[in-house]
Amino acid sequence: MILGIDIGGTTSKLGLVRDGQVIARARIGTTGHADDHAFADALAHEARQLAGAHGTRISAIGIGAPNANQLTGIIEMAPNLPWKHDVPLARMMADRLGAPAVLGNDANAAALGEWRYGAGQGINDLLVVTLGTGVGSGFIVNGQLVLGSAGYAGELGHTILIPGGRDCTCGRQGCLEAYVSIRGMIATYQECGGAPGAMDVKTIADRGHQGEQAAIDCFRLTTDRLAIGLVNAVCATGPKRIVLFGGIARNGDLLMAPLRDRFHAMLLNIYKGRVDLSVSALPDDDAALLGAAALGTLE
Repeated sequence: MILGIDIGGTTSKLGLVRDGQVIARARIGTTGHADDHAFADALAHEARQLAGAHGTRISAIGIGAPNANQLTGIIEMAPNLPWKHDVPLARMMADRLGAPAVLGNDANAAALGEWRYGAGQGINDLLVVTLGTGVGSGFIVNGQLVLGSAGYAGELGHTILIPGGRDCTCGRQGCLEAYVSIRGMIATYQECGGAPGAMDVKTIADRGHQGEQAAIDCFRLTTDRLAIGLVNAVCATGPKRIVLFGGIARNGDLLMAPLRDRFHAMLLNIYKGRVDLSVSALPDDDAALLGAAALGTLE
């Protein structure tokens, strides 16, 4: 049985995965532990409880986390996690549970999850883009996850969209993430003259469906900016399919329908008709755990 672990800023989830199905789940707080070793102890305890309750053993461990380097197995100074130092979580969990462990960043985990269990099955050239608090991406080329020389390849969200543009959380300006993430869309909505109180994309979408022009303009600008990022990515790796993951992508009429039009209109001619856009086929509640478990299959 594969153990999938999804590390979040406030909550971490665990799941036992067999044949692409999450058969048991648990969660613990990411915060509130004395240190990273106590956190790993708590994860291992929950994992043993899950395995014992189902009369099985853990054969492999996959861990998805922000700022995780798959080449080293280390979470490297993640700003949204409690520990401000490097945490070798792959080794820590392998030692505690006696099973091989693979740690990777959450966007790469999402890409592997879609490739093995979701909308990317059978497609060996795939791009998965996660649209949420940030913008993550995972590239699979010729059936291999692209990691790069240092383990950090595929940061589509931090490609420059507008030189000298909005401040990004990475410390630079004008990144794609600063425009098409949740906070980016809220900023766009405010720039379009949107009414106060919109603190999430759902509120903006609801106002768009009610005909509010600022919300409609917000989605139009977001669609254009995301299309630019995606067509540039196609030029780099030539995926057969792009899968969008996250709540933003669920706004079909406001985002996906016009995005497909803009994307195909902007594509370089040699790629036209050779790449399609789709939305994640994984259940929202299980997607992160399935992605993490997919990392475990790499060992």
